[in-house]
Amino acid sequence: MNAVLPLLLNVKFQVTEKTFDFSTFYVASIGVVIRAFLLGTLVEWFKEPRLSRIGMALLAVGLFSMPLSPSVPALAITVALVPIGTALTFPCVTGLLSQIVPEHERGLYMGVQQTFGGMARVLAPRSAGWAFDHLGHGVPFLTGGVIVMLTIFLGLDMEKYRGTVTPPNEPPPSLPSAT
Repeated sequence: MNAVLPLLLNVKFQVTEKTFDFSTFYVASIGVVIRAFLLGTLVEWFKEPRLSRIGMALLAVGLFSMPLSPSVPALAITVALVPIGTALTFPCVTGLLSQIVPEHERGLYMGVQQTFGGMARVLAPRSAGWAFDHLGHGVPFLTGGVIVMLTIFLGLDMEKYRGTVTPPNEPPPSLPSAT
């Protein structure tokens, strides 16, 4: 979204690089407020599996509706769904990993999670920019929304795995001494 939102704003509402800085502040502020002030309470209420699905649904709706927004106020609402969705999803997914993955494998799984996230942050903006230019202004947003919606299915039964972390192998009990 961050790579192609300025392009969409320019095409639909003639926003330029001189007037775009407010939208960056807007998106970042929403994410900070959610994570700093609301996330802990929301996790207590909904627990990580459900809250991550709520976040993914909000993220997908935001992405789907951005290119369809008829006005700047409508776009401001749909854009807000994206940082709200990401603020609810990503910390919960990391928290779930820490609960599900055995302690001796957490570093590996967290590293894999971060690797895929890093790859997405490199590949997605280039792909989205190309799609915006060659396939249509709404394509990157709609594609992103579809991808996010598909990931909801990956976590539909996460509740059954919470609290099932098995401890690493215990050292064998010491043998009694021969004396």
